Amino acid sequence: MKVAHQEHVGVNQNIVFEQVLTNEGGGYHQNHGVFIAPQSGIYVFSSAIMCFPNGEVLADMVNNGNPVPRINCHSDSGRHDQGSQTAVIKMNAGDEVPARNYCHADDSIWGALFTSFSGNLVWLQ
Repeated sequence: MKVAHQEHVGVNQNIVFEQVLTNEGGGYHQNHGVFIAPQSGIYVFSSAIMCFPNGEVLADMVNNGNPVPRINCHSDSGRHDQGSQTAVIKMNAGDEVPARNYCHADDSIWGALFTSFSGNLVWLQ
């Protein structure tokens, strides 16, 4: 899933990835920017966040309200920066994982092909 540029992202606001490439099983809910496990199992999540030149974004992937990995991008000297993380999470059907901004009240995220999120079932319980 890809995101367009997003400016003024608030604290604890989900990052909405509106360009969905594949959503077999319907786990990603793009209106809310959250992946909801359609069935219990082991899932792998990956996210990459790019910030605007001279910007900073502190994001995390959250499992049922609990941060799992954190993502940091901090750019300077007029350049972009990108941070990424991958997490393997055991989930029950209905558990949720969004990528969200967790620190600054007015972050901006560089979109296009540089910011992405994916969730994949790798083992069915």
